[in-house]
Amino acid sequence: MAQTLGPVIHLSIVALAVLALAPLSGAEATAAPTAQGYLYIEPYQARYEALFDAATILRWQNPQAELPARLSPDAQKTLTDAIAAKASGWCEVHSAGQPLPGAFIGASVIKGKPGNTLPLEPSSDLALDEALVGLIWEFPTPPAPEDITVTWKGFESLPAIPEIPIRVFFGPLSENLTLTSSATKTTWQSQGRVPSVPPLASVPLIISGPLTSPLWGYFGLAWIVLGLAALILIRRKGWPMPGGIGFGIVIWFAIGSAFMVIDRVARQANHVATPAQAQAILHPLLRNVYRAFDHRAESEIYDVLARSVDGELLRRLYLETIQALTLDGREGTRVTINDFDATVAAVRPNPAAPGFIADCQWTALGRVGHWGHTHTRVNRYTAQVTVTPRGPDWKITGLEVTETRRL
Repeated sequence: MAQTLGPVIHLSIVALAVLALAPLSGAEATAAPTAQGYLYIEPYQARYEALFDAATILRWQNPQAELPARLSPDAQKTLTDAIAAKASGWCEVHSAGQPLPGAFIGASVIKGKPGNTLPLEPSSDLALDEALVGLIWEFPTPPAPEDITVTWKGFESLPAIPEIPIRVFFGPLSENLTLTSSATKTTWQSQGRVPSVPPLASVPLIISGPLTSPLWGYFGLAWIVLGLAALILIRRKGWPMPGGIGFGIVIWFAIGSAFMVIDRVARQANHVATPAQAQAILHPLLRNVYRAFDHRAESEIYDVLARSVDGELLRRLYLETIQALTLDGREGTRVTINDFDATVAAVRPNPAAPGFIADCQWTALGRVGHWGHTHTRVNRYTAQVTVTPRGPDWKITGLEVTETRRL
């Protein structure tokens, strides 16, 4: 009997080992719920992202349904539409005890695992054990919030997930927090660690007002001519003059010459004739265009953008820059420009208005955190830029991009 059982036991052990090592598929591969939160804290914005395995969300959507082995594009859309309709109020964020008026950005299906997500081609199906569902909220904040408190109200809707670990990213640093069904809120303390907002670059001012009027130089010449006539009249009449006639002539000439010199200096200061002069104006103007998009509220972006851009270009540049700074297929996640450089190759007067037209090239390098990764975007532009005086300021009033390259 023992001799007979020996091979049977041996075969059973081998079979169990094979089953343990065999890869799981379908619903079996997604038995353990997955949850991960990411909190990105930047000047003017906090963004909370939550990742869950798709099988848990499908069970929440329909507990009786059989889990599919793969998710078709239609099934992905049905899944994200269903959770988006319910999840908008699951996340709240406070700062300094005050609620922040956030917005639910949406839901999406993502390929991979937390910390190792992969690009998902549009209109392609996805194995269930590779599918995650991501939710995103954005909240405007002060430039440097003292604290951020996240409250998660989704535990009741997703009882299969009793805990959500959170990775908090701020500048180059990160740390961990945790949300649980018994402790549904958690607070991150800044301690002065939020990166400061770079100031706007200084743009050379235009010497404006009467100094730049051509009549000012003529007024100086007229001052000298009329002064000489007045001195001749004083001499003929024999009127007394302090310091004598010679002293009066010197003073009169000095004042008239000063008027003409001031006018000449003002004209030279406002005349842009070399690429170096144009670059000194255009580089900070373009840099400040990107600085405007450090803000998140549309009105604040426009206020800062209007310091560098004027006319019909303002609206167009707002829309085009928003599009250029948004990651493709990343639910509206916006890149923050960290490095910028512009070079002017040639400059010429604007034949249609005061100011100049510059042929220039600039490079913008930006980074953004998303789903636990850091994404880098480098764009290089070649363009013809029109710069026009507006009061004491230079403003970009025309922009024709001739080439855009993503490096």
